[in-house]
Amino acid sequence: MRLQDRVAIVTGCARERGIGKAIALRLAREGAHVVAGDYGRSMKEYPEAKFGQMEELEALAGEIRKLGRRCLPVRVDVTDEGEVSAMAEAAWKEFGRIDILCNNAGGGVGGGPVVQQTLDSWNKTVAINLTGTFLCAKHVAPKIIQGGRGGRIINTASIAGKRGGPGLAAYSAAKHGVVGLTRSLAMELGQFGITVNAVCPGFVETQLLEGLIQMVGASRNLTRAQTIQSFVAQVPMGRMETGDDVANVVAFLASDDGGYMTGQALNICGGVEVH
Repeated sequence: MRLQDRVAIVTGCARERGIGKAIALRLAREGAHVVAGDYGRSMKEYPEAKFGQMEELEALAGEIRKLGRRCLPVRVDVTDEGEVSAMAEAAWKEFGRIDILCNNAGGGVGGGPVVQQTLDSWNKTVAINLTGTFLCAKHVAPKIIQGGRGGRIINTASIAGKRGGPGLAAYSAAKHGVVGLTRSLAMELGQFGITVNAVCPGFVETQLLEGLIQMVGASRNLTRAQTIQSFVAQVPMGRMETGDDVANVVAFLASDDGGYMTGQALNICGGVEVH
């Protein structure tokens, strides 16, 4: 296996239909042990927001262990520096090394057109997607450096981070920021043998996409099926994207095969036009 006995931290990986879960399982199949992190609680101010819960994390850990790999499930709010630092310390204590960081925690709360969005929902959405990526890199990168073997940081951005989208201003702005952070980190960490790249998924069949489906459907008076078809119509490959489509590229970037690629933001979107 290409990642035999390496240790990967994957955030935002508990949701049943999520990119993070697909990434965690794929890295485990490639031989990595996994620190699986997710929010693990509800956000009282935004009860409609979907975040991974501890029972989902525990279920994922069980799947990874059935693959013969070790897994440490961690409840972490990536916008809380203390919790992020504690996750990094717990990973180091458990495994004695960290080789890969997949910053996948993301999503949004509130949303809608800019003129209707509250400052609180803007701040929380930017924090979840961008500040969380910054904090995880800040606290995990020193552990990778300490190991002296180089490593990989892979950030989940989005094609929304390259082309924007109506009703997605906070999310899109944050994902644009993730791309910029990725490029800066690549320049800072290359001297330590650490590559830093971003993946930019398109229309992925996840729980997170449901909010966009509802918003677009309501604005265009479309049914759910019609809304999904409107997304698929933009994809030259002719189908919705899956978490595995993203995980396949992440596995390459995490491996030795991806060792000379850094500072890139790779579109994984089935050919959707991205300006």
